[in-house]
Amino acid sequence: MNRFALFFAPILVAPLTLSSACSSSTTPAATGDAAAADGPTDAGSGTQCTSARDKLLGPIAQVATGEVLVLSDSGGVKTIYVDASVGGSMRAASSPRVYVNLAEGKRVDVSDKAAFESTEWDLALKRTVIYTNSGEGGPGQGGAARVNKPFASVTAADADAAEIVPEQFFDESCTALPEPLGGPATTFMDWYDYDQATNIPTPRAVTYIVKGADGTRYKVGIKANDALADGGSRNMMATAFYLLQVSAL
Repeated sequence: MNRFALFFAPILVAPLTLSSACSSSTTPAATGDAAAADGPTDAGSGTQCTSARDKLLGPIAQVATGEVLVLSDSGGVKTIYVDASVGGSMRAASSPRVYVNLAEGKRVDVSDKAAFESTEWDLALKRTVIYTNSGEGGPGQGGAARVNKPFASVTAADADAAEIVPEQFFDESCTALPEPLGGPATTFMDWYDYDQATNIPTPRAVTYIVKGADGTRYKVGIKANDALADGGSRNMMATAFYLLQVSAL
């Protein structure tokens, strides 16, 4: 399946106040300095390809400001709103990723550089790119596997059977693994179908078994990527505004 970047900047929408939603309060992050060059030394995030990683991911020494809100928490399922639009595709290269702690449904205030050494976050999101805190993405015990079932149908048995793998962006020679647009080949790289006529991605009816940075298993479904902060829809006029369904397994 081809992956494509999005070319629409988000439409400006007046902020909505949610009396029932949790605030986008943040989780403190562990920080540290990432290694500066490729070599045999482990950088703390499971990669020897530190220079190649910096070139591929383009880490920004700033903290993201995109909102992360828990819109509902019922029956063990959280619905989490994540603004990973970073102001539109034209600003993506100069904007940091949004880091999310799945257990709390909160944004982790950590820069891209510091995230390479932090185990406080579970998922990193920017535009259509999503990856876990694992392998070459971070120092956590994370990883993911896709299950071809809708969210409600996925059980712990599916998680037991899934082959959860850490992030691997490079081969042994530090060459980036193939990805249609030259971005990172992540465990979430096939979460959407892309309409070439409209340049719009739509979530597939699949679920991801995700291991958090601390090894906790979750099922994660992408319910929408054009959401408003109150759970409504932007009707695909702007994307990378996610509604995630999250449940521990």
